[in-house]
Formats: sequence, structure tokens, C-alpha cells
Amino acid sequence: MSAGTGVGSTEPAGSGGAGVDGAGTGVGSTEPAGSGGAGVDGAGAGPATGHRALTEALRHVGVRESPPGSNRTMFGRWFGADGVPWCAIFVSYCFDVGGGVVLCRRWHGAGVGPRGVAYVPTLAAWLKATGRAVTDPEPGDIAIFDWDGGLPDHVGIVIRPHGHGVDTVEGNTSVGNDSDGGEVMRRFRPLRQVALFGRVT
Repeated sequence: MSAGTGVGSTEPAGSGGAGVDGAGTGVGSTEPAGSGGAGVDGAGAGPATGHRALTEALRHVGVRESPPGSNRTMFGRWFGADGVPWCAIFVSYCFDVGGGVVLCRRWHGAGVGPRGVAYVPTLAAWLKATGRAVTDPEPGDIAIFDWDGGLPDHVGIVIRPHGHGVDTVEGNTSVGNDSDGGEVMRRFRPLRQVALFGRVT
């Protein structure tokens, strides 16, 4: 299961990501910014929270674990749990630093910390229990993936929905290793792999 931390390179491998609308936003910083953090209910956050989180996520496309296979990234250092699976930590980072919302704040569950959540099943439970689950994905929504019908396995942020799937940006993925691949990447996921979508506003 990809929960989320890691110590990646300090610079993205590529030339930077693109913004929500596809416009370039430049290369991410070498270290994460400080923790913003509206409450669990999104107090202080506006309707563009997901878009801001998505923009932050796209800035980091190409960031990889260092060394490979270590789950060590700048996101894990920021979270305070480096060297563990980091997909949920990446999403927590993007929502906190980019969107100003701490995911799962004041929620009791495995992997919850002061900066968000590191365990995908806990994030999925929080989205459901707090009325954030949605059926029609939009850019900036959280996508929870389940590869095998068991507990949720992986998480990303929706870039855009398609008829039969969604384009996403995800941490700790790669072609050939969907939920522990060691890189921030853009991916396409068929809807059959999505357990739920969640919207944080």
C-alpha cells in the first residue's frame, strides 16, 4: 500500500510540470515550503482548494526517490516520516502547501499526523465519513485507487476526467509499479481502478 513519504531528489528530473490548464508553472523548489493548513472542515479554504493543490502537484512531476527504492523524498522529510510509502504524503503535501488544507486534521486513524495523512485507507475513510466523496470527478479532486478489491492501495490528484478514466498526478508511482514506483508522474487511470473520488473545498 502506498501511504506516502520518501526522500526524493531535491530537484525534479524533468523541466517542471504544467499548471492546471496545461500552462507551465516551472520547477518545484528544492525543499518544501512551510505548513499552511486550514482545518479539517476546510475553514479558510475556498472552492479553488483542489485546483491550487493540483497546481502544486504538477510542479513536482519528475521528482524521484533518492536513492531509488528507498521511499526517501523531500515530501517525507516535510511530513516527518521519511522512508515509507509516500503517495498519500505527496497528496497531503500538495493540499497543505498548495491548497492550505491539512487532510484528516483532527481525525483519528492510522498514519494521521499534524501535516496530513500517510495511509491511503485512512484518507479514504475520512473522505467518506466527512461527506467529501463525489461521483463526478473534477480537476483537483482526490482519486483513491484499489487494484485488487481489498483495502485502497494508492492515491493521486485528478488533472482531468475522460469518458472511461482520469488523468492524474501521483506520487510514488511508475510505469510497471503503480503504487510504489518512486516518482511523481502524470498517469491515466481507467475508472474501474478508482475506489472513490473526494473533493476538498
